[in-house]
Amino acid sequence: MPCINKDKLIYLKTYDNVKESIVIPSSIGLFAKQDSTYDFFYIQFSMPDSFKHFPISEIVPSDVLEKIKNKKIFLVLDNALEYFLHSVDGIYNDIVYKEHIPPEQIIFLTATPNMNEYVKKYSELNNVEQIKVDWFSLFEATGKDACAGSQIACTVKNKTKKFLNLNRRWRLHRPLLLTLLYDRGLLDQGHVSFAPSDDGKDWNAAYRQMLQVYSNDKNILPILERNESIKNLQPMYLDTNDLVTNRAVHEDTINEYYYDSYFSVVNETTYHEGVPFLSEKIFKTIALGHPFILVSVPHSLQYLKQLGYKTYSEIINEDYDTIEDNGLRMLAIVDEIERLTKLEGKKLKRWISKTQEIAKYNRSKIIRKQYADLSKPMNYIHHFKAS
Repeated sequence: MPCINKDKLIYLKTYDNVKESIVIPSSIGLFAKQDSTYDFFYIQFSMPDSFKHFPISEIVPSDVLEKIKNKKIFLVLDNALEYFLHSVDGIYNDIVYKEHIPPEQIIFLTATPNMNEYVKKYSELNNVEQIKVDWFSLFEATGKDACAGSQIACTVKNKTKKFLNLNRRWRLHRPLLLTLLYDRGLLDQGHVSFAPSDDGKDWNAAYRQMLQVYSNDKNILPILERNESIKNLQPMYLDTNDLVTNRAVHEDTINEYYYDSYFSVVNETTYHEGVPFLSEKIFKTIALGHPFILVSVPHSLQYLKQLGYKTYSEIINEDYDTIEDNGLRMLAIVDEIERLTKLEGKKLKRWISKTQEIAKYNRSKIIRKQYADLSKPMNYIHHFKAS
């Protein structure tokens, strides 16, 4: 096997105040590289500052480090759990510049589909060679676990709610979406989870932040101002009262809410950040065969298509995905949620019938994929173009 440290895989965990180097038993990122024709040393890391706290010269044996410098071995750095663009800055500052590692000997595994665009800009701005980028959809691999023992969710049977909307951390777009749904009386149309999490935020803090960010938005601000009562919204739970634990790995206890709703409103990790990121949230939805509206940065649906999945443009108005303005995009998303919640009787049955072909195709796609196929090595000068 080309990984020369396969028996001692390293994970650098530097979240918040935690600073530790952990030996891990396995890694999906490593599995994705198992068919590589070159030798490499593998490290998984969490934050842009990971190599500042753990210098590469203290992690990689000196003889291996020399082989990397002499271009005989590659250094594979896996940050596919996160969307941080500035992990690139950390790699250059703490590895390329400080340790004199040739950038072309570094392979960066990332879950951010357009990371190579950022690398290209960094390279041109700083007049330095580019590190190689592999867009590795780790969450696609873990999302397929939701297929085991489950059934397709888009069925014609009567359901008690129109949509499913799962939330954990209080990223700004999540309370914003709920406020707009609240304004239109749509919250009770969905199975919604939203309650205190590990980020310490609450409705008072979220409301202040929304007012600040959208203070000059003539469309969003009036909605926020007339819905200050959202601050009194009680915690909403579904299968669990624990919204602190990260549930990236699928748990079957949530399946019943997919079966009891017609479509998902997938509140992805990023929205205002402007960085596309496809997490377990969308891949669980695909695995359960649930039609979806994707609440994320503009042009995110193209990346699902890049992975071979179909979206629901024939039956869901996906124009929202083309809107650059954050406020207008969210309003367009809520417009479509409202339209879909109003489907009844024969119109709803026809809509469900049309969703099933796409849902079955996508579910079959994720089931058939092998982990080793999930990393698509890209020429590091290639970059995606927005559709």
